[in-house]
Amino acid sequence: MLQTVDQTPTTLGLLKIEVTFSDDRMAVVDWTHEPQQRLLRTLGAELAVSCTVGQGTGSPHTLRNRARSCLEWARWLDSTEGVELRVNDLLPRHLDGFESHLRERHPESSRTPYSRIADIVWILRRLSDKESGLSAAMLRRLSHTSAGPVGSYTPRDAYSPHIVEQLRTAARSDVDDAVRRLTLDGPALLAQGQDPRMAGWNSDANVLWEIHRSQGTFTRQQLAQLVGTALADAHTPGRLAPLVYPTSRDLFALLLLFCLDSGMEVEAARELTSDCLKNPNRGYVQVEYLKRRRHGKEWNTMRVRDGSPNSPGGLLRLALRITAPVREATGSSALWQFRTKDGILSAGFSAGSASSVARSFVSTHRLTDGGKPVDLRLSRLRKTYKAAVYKVTGGRMSAFVQGHSPDIAAAHYADIPSLRNLHEQAVADGLQDALADAQTPVVLTPEEEERLTQHPADAWESLGVSAEELPPLLSGESDLWLSSCRSFFDSPFGIKGKACPVSFFSCLGCSNAVITRRKLPAILAFLNHIEAERAKTPAAEWAARFGKVHHQILQLIVPRFSKGDVLSAKAIAESSEPLLFLPHNLLGGH
Repeated sequence: MLQTVDQTPTTLGLLKIEVTFSDDRMAVVDWTHEPQQRLLRTLGAELAVSCTVGQGTGSPHTLRNRARSCLEWARWLDSTEGVELRVNDLLPRHLDGFESHLRERHPESSRTPYSRIADIVWILRRLSDKESGLSAAMLRRLSHTSAGPVGSYTPRDAYSPHIVEQLRTAARSDVDDAVRRLTLDGPALLAQGQDPRMAGWNSDANVLWEIHRSQGTFTRQQLAQLVGTALADAHTPGRLAPLVYPTSRDLFALLLLFCLDSGMEVEAARELTSDCLKNPNRGYVQVEYLKRRRHGKEWNTMRVRDGSPNSPGGLLRLALRITAPVREATGSSALWQFRTKDGILSAGFSAGSASSVARSFVSTHRLTDGGKPVDLRLSRLRKTYKAAVYKVTGGRMSAFVQGHSPDIAAAHYADIPSLRNLHEQAVADGLQDALADAQTPVVLTPEEEERLTQHPADAWESLGVSAEELPPLLSGESDLWLSSCRSFFDSPFGIKGKACPVSFFSCLGCSNAVITRRKLPAILAFLNHIEAERAKTPAAEWAARFGKVHHQILQLIVPRFSKGDVLSAKAIAESSEPLLFLPHNLLGGH
């Protein structure tokens, strides 16, 4: 709602915006003592309207950012114009001049100038749809956001496996401590307690009894007023309350593990409610969550593993268990509720409080990255989860795009520094596959030769040659040393139109080669030769000269023929009469 001291349009009055969002979160913007109140009144009214569901300002964070942009603009206008402006007084220079002012104050790479102008233009465009009196020149100016650069943007990167392991270990330690404290140690001590007004205050159990009776609100100051400072220090509620009420550190550890294991956006995870688990079935459960950025489709569900304490569903069940006393006291359905050191029952994590606890978490557990404390940003957890999925699936987009369009998934979650090596390796693998295809001969078994003889029209599909080019390959007219050749003057190792320049045994690694049963004796004779060379050649040199062709013969060629064909070819290869490997057409037909 928009509150002013005097709602009469002609009265300037004091200006204050108080907005309660649909989830009961409230934000206050106070422009009571700011300049340019005529303009701020109009901007504030439209800003408040935009906070209704589906109107574009869906969270306190967005409201505060847009309010700050408006306020900075108003202060600049006051310093440059010196008079009160209304919306219908605005001219393009009022926007362009403010943008120039921002760009002078911020580094060239900063996105702040663009973001501030974008906020203001967004509100003015809303006003322009409501006949607010904006001048024709200003309406033309609103057709674009900014004439300047947006500013550089460095995408958030995923955390390395080493850092993730540190985070998991530290968070799991905190969770285990919290579960033991809140389900065993605390209830055991509470069961020993009695009303301290009757049994005395000089007992941890009795003070804990009072803390529980007051639903966590009993503080050290209240205890000191009753029994004095010394006794209050000895049995301080700040030390005892965590035995029955979770702390922010307890829930932060659960939130951290849940985001790492589920990939849910942290802003959505922070707003989960106590009834978020739906439809448990065969080790899985659906988590219902609110994603405010998806205008018109804010409510979503995510299917996650359930059951074990390490599963996303199990982590939420632990959170439900240990927060039950706080939820009972507050009556709120928010999931992440805890007791602060001051005895205040908090109804959830704000972005600021979560960041504060993150810094404490890193410091307490001494988490380091290259000798420096880990820069723990919860906004990077989803990137970390997505990067892990990307690596496991080998970049398969169908498994990676959950919750996003393919374009967004690729641009924001796949195109990050930590996945660069994977992408480079994928390119290298692709090139290697292409090279392997180019270096793989075609092996025709006797059955396949017979089929092509009967159906020459299939030659293009099988060999990449026309029916007219097939007979020379099958008859031996195109034979070389170890194979037939589809095109001796179009070699992948040479220049088109010139004879193939490589040695004869390179045929076994050439896509032009066609190997039939007719060439099997020559190939096995050559195999005998390179095996003999192995005994008298250094291993590294032999591997460089013959290793690849040796593999091709044994793994790609010989297994394609029957045992009978191989035995016959082997007998011929081992004949006392040496084989002559020169091609028929080079012997003049002899």
